[in-house]
Amino acid sequence: MTAATRNSLIRTANAAVKQSTPAILLRTPSSAVLAPFQSSLSWSSFSPWASGRFRFFSSLPPHSELAMPALSPTMSQGNIIEWKVTEGQEVAPGDVLAEVETDKATLSWENQDEGFIAKLLVAPGTQAIEVGAPVAILVEDADSVPAFKDYEGAGAGGGSAQSAASAETSAGTKPAEQSNVHIDSRIGPAARHHLQDSGISLSSVHPTGPHHMVTKGDVLAAIAAGGSSSNKPVAAAVAKEQKQPPAAAKEAPAPTPQAAPAPSTAPAHIFANDADAGYTDIPTTQIRRIIAQRLLESKSTIPHLYLSADVELDGIATMREALKSQGVKVSVNDCVIKAVALALADVPAANAKWDSVEEKLVPSPSVDISIAVATEGGLITPIVKNADGKTLSTIASEVRDLAGRARENKLKPEEFQGGSFSISNLGMFGVDQFYAIINPPQACIMAVGGARKVAKMEKGAPSAKTMMTVTLSADNRVYDGEVASKLLEAFAKNMANPYRLLSA
Repeated sequence: MTAATRNSLIRTANAAVKQSTPAILLRTPSSAVLAPFQSSLSWSSFSPWASGRFRFFSSLPPHSELAMPALSPTMSQGNIIEWKVTEGQEVAPGDVLAEVETDKATLSWENQDEGFIAKLLVAPGTQAIEVGAPVAILVEDADSVPAFKDYEGAGAGGGSAQSAASAETSAGTKPAEQSNVHIDSRIGPAARHHLQDSGISLSSVHPTGPHHMVTKGDVLAAIAAGGSSSNKPVAAAVAKEQKQPPAAAKEAPAPTPQAAPAPSTAPAHIFANDADAGYTDIPTTQIRRIIAQRLLESKSTIPHLYLSADVELDGIATMREALKSQGVKVSVNDCVIKAVALALADVPAANAKWDSVEEKLVPSPSVDISIAVATEGGLITPIVKNADGKTLSTIASEVRDLAGRARENKLKPEEFQGGSFSISNLGMFGVDQFYAIINPPQACIMAVGGARKVAKMEKGAPSAKTMMTVTLSADNRVYDGEVASKLLEAFAKNMANPYRLLSA
């Protein structure tokens, strides 16, 4: 095709498009796209545009699909906790569209464009929405909003999304509804025991557990609904669960298909035949699911090295009292953070990470300490950045602020993503010692136990000392025994001589 023919073709195509959608200008097609025109110049053979990919001839007004954003680098799914906008509402850049639960925390999703919300494709409470899945429709003017009243979109909300409103499952699901459900053959010992006692088949039980796994409650619900194929064990199994005397169980008439009770309309995951035997499944949050996945991955793939040491706290207690008299309040945990930060500065080989892609050790440019904070949704680790260069009072103030906002789900992503070292303190719960799991990509975490009084010999005489046990869980690819020992030694010195912690 000559250049003149190609240019003429482009002008013709642009003119045709402008007549239907004046705002859209056709891009210059590649030679591969124009290949069909070498034999035919019909518009229908122009395959990229005929596919509807660009929606030039859509009956709907021009619009944009707002997709589930990746609000953290590791986020692959998210939950819409609450919409902050309504259909028909005008929005501007910076307006909060929704509260989204990510793998780290609940964050605000801010709008980037001007326009009107024409349609919300997913309901509040929808879970496990894949990043990139369309969740709302944005149009340029209010007059276009009514056109999307019945719009549903293609695959809106992601394949595995499930709204909170439809999360309940009936125990009395009809067999026809169960026929297409693949039941996970892995069941627990309690569920297996009741299956064997009752004589019912696994395929006749409606699963409500994770990945369609049959739970104990599912089996008991099936027994109560008369799903047994054997007369003898049913009364015994139900009586046992209800804590009835064996004699009463024997006297109970064996159910027959005609006398079987109607299927229960209560959710299968709640077995309420006896108050003592009843329980309720609590839905797992997105954060807890991700935590479980990553801790399992960490424990399975990272070679953990454990070292413990006892450190004295008497000097810390004296210093805290002196600071308190001056109006400065610091906690033992604040002192631990500062002592760890100074130790990492003294042993730079310990302030490093493991790059699993390049398979090499990567030194961290700064000493950033992640603090484990328990929230209702799960554990989160806000970061005290450049902790080695901050005063003890600054660290104390910053930790209180970060922990408070973490419990309110108000942390910014940069305040909990990253970090070069983690600290988990369970001393306030009466725990003397424990072993934490490394939080990748970091290479070490310190588990801090509680203070305790011990007897020690000093100058030939017994004396009482306040001691605390700390345990390092270190990535053996980054830490060898020498590096870990040096870090613990430097930390213990800082705690035993607390006035080192007062330096900026």
